[in-house]
Amino acid sequence: MQTKPPNLQWRVVRIWTVFTFLFLLGCFTPGFFNIDGMDGGFAIITICGFLVICGLVVIGVYRYRARQLDNMLMSDQNLAWWEIEKPLWNDFISLDFAKDKAISKGTFLLISIISGVLGVVLSLIFKDIMMLYICLGIIVFLIIPAFTFPYFRKRKKLRSPALVIVSENSVYVGGTYFNWDILGARLKHVQLNATEHPAILQFNMRYPARTGIENYEIRVPVPANKLQEAYALQAHFGF
Repeated sequence: MQTKPPNLQWRVVRIWTVFTFLFLLGCFTPGFFNIDGMDGGFAIITICGFLVICGLVVIGVYRYRARQLDNMLMSDQNLAWWEIEKPLWNDFISLDFAKDKAISKGTFLLISIISGVLGVVLSLIFKDIMMLYICLGIIVFLIIPAFTFPYFRKRKKLRSPALVIVSENSVYVGGTYFNWDILGARLKHVQLNATEHPAILQFNMRYPARTGIENYEIRVPVPANKLQEAYALQAHFGF
């Protein structure tokens, strides 16, 4: 078994601990610099206090995730631990990148069409072309994340260990940790696609977000000699 990968969840905890401490100090800034409440002191305290609360939530969530990942990396009771050979890992990264690009492109086109139509309708209703310009601005703003995020995910996988771990409530693949036992997330579906190269075991998660219930597909490469284990995992999760 190869050397266990580092638990990067703890890095997030450390960074947000520093930020939260700085936000907390910010709450005392008006007192330190004699800033009157009506001259912005109350606003500073409110904003920094809100950021402290957000920081504590992030720290709490990621401490839980970090501990769960520690348990996964140290446990010998995981459902699967697959060390992927480099050629197969590179094939998986290419396949995963192509799927990410297709999803990002499709989502961008859908949002662009909706925004464009909405901009035209609002401009006609309010007789103000500025409404259309605002919607077009939203489309332009979305171009960068839509077409760069897949490259960032690909770069991360290239730098991460070629390792897959599956436990009862989580999956570790390509240096990224996913778990479905926190904040209302749950596993929706597990499906093995053995016709692709490499074979892909898909874990579909559902989780609450600001815009409602979101779905996310976790793609896991399956070595040829692990296909029976993959079928067993699909059956284990009841799908």
